[in-house]
Amino acid sequence: MVRELEELETLLAAAETLQEIQSRRKAIARFAVEDLAKTGPGSSVFEGRYADSPAILKLFHGPERTERARAQKRELTRLGAFMATGRFRVAPLLNAWPGEGITVTARIEGTPMDAMLADAPPTDRDALLGGAGQWLAHLVSRATRQHSFGGRYWVRVRTADLSDITDGPDGALAAALAQRLAQRLPAVAGATVTQARCHSDFAPANLIVTPAALYGVDIQNANWLPLVKDLARFLVYLETRHPRSRAERPLGIAQPDIDALCAPLQRYFTPIDRSRLLPFFIGVELADKFATIDRAAPRADNLRRAITAYLRAPTTALPG
Repeated sequence: MVRELEELETLLAAAETLQEIQSRRKAIARFAVEDLAKTGPGSSVFEGRYADSPAILKLFHGPERTERARAQKRELTRLGAFMATGRFRVAPLLNAWPGEGITVTARIEGTPMDAMLADAPPTDRDALLGGAGQWLAHLVSRATRQHSFGGRYWVRVRTADLSDITDGPDGALAAALAQRLAQRLPAVAGATVTQARCHSDFAPANLIVTPAALYGVDIQNANWLPLVKDLARFLVYLETRHPRSRAERPLGIAQPDIDALCAPLQRYFTPIDRSRLLPFFIGVELADKFATIDRAAPRADNLRRAITAYLRAPTTALPG
C-alpha cells in the first residue's frame, strides 16, 4: 500500500509539473497528453500527440534534468544520422526543450518485443533475441573503444542498494549477492574491456517490432559504458519476466538466451568481455533488479531463483 501511494504521488506530481510548463510554453502545449505511460524518480513518460502525430514526451526530474535532456537530444541527433532508415532504427527526435527537461520523440506503432517473447516457442525466441543483438550491434557500430575497467563503483553502489533489504530470507539473499559481486571483482578489475555508447536501458520493452524495421525507444545513455552491461540488463529482464523453460542456467540465466543475444556482438568483445565481465554485470543487474522490484509480485520469485543459481555458480570464467 505504501509503495502504491508513493507511485500515485509521483504520478500526480509529474502531471502537475507538465501542466504548469505547458501553461507558459505554447510550443510545448502542442503536445496533447493521452496517457502517463510510466513515472519514477528520474523521469516521467507521457504518450500523446505532437503536431497531430503520435508522440512520446519525456519529462526529466531533479537538478540535472536540463543536462540529461540536452544529452538525450545530442544522442538522438547523432543516432538519427545512421538509424533513421534501414532495418534497425531509433525513434526519431521531434523536438526538445532542455531548459524545461523535456524531449519529444515519435511514438512507434508496432509490437513491443516484450509481448512477442512472452509465449514464443524456442526457435522464434532465438530469432527475436538475435534481432535484438543485431539492433544493439548497429547502435554501437560507430562508437566503441577498448578501455581499462575499474569495477569498484558498481560493487559499492549495488552493495549499498542491497543493504536496504534486511528482512528474512531476502535479506540473506541480498547479503550473499553483495558478497559474490565483491568476489568476482578481482577477475575483471584493471582488465581491457569494450566500452560503447549503449542504450543503458536495453530491454525487450524498449524494442518495437514493425513490418519495416526494429526500433529502439527510450534511449537513456550518451556516455561510455561496458558493452556487456546492456546485454546483462536485457538478460536479467528476460529471466525475470519471461524465463525460458527447460534450459541450463549458468549464472541463473538461460544459456540459449545468452548465446542468441550475444552472437551478433562477438566481433566487439575483448577476450574477457563474455567470459568474465558478463558474469560480473549479470550480478550487478540482478542486484539492481532485486533492490527495485516489488518483492511481493509473482515475477519476484523468478528473480530469487535466478539469484540463487547465480550464487551457486563458480567464479571461474564462462566459455566464450
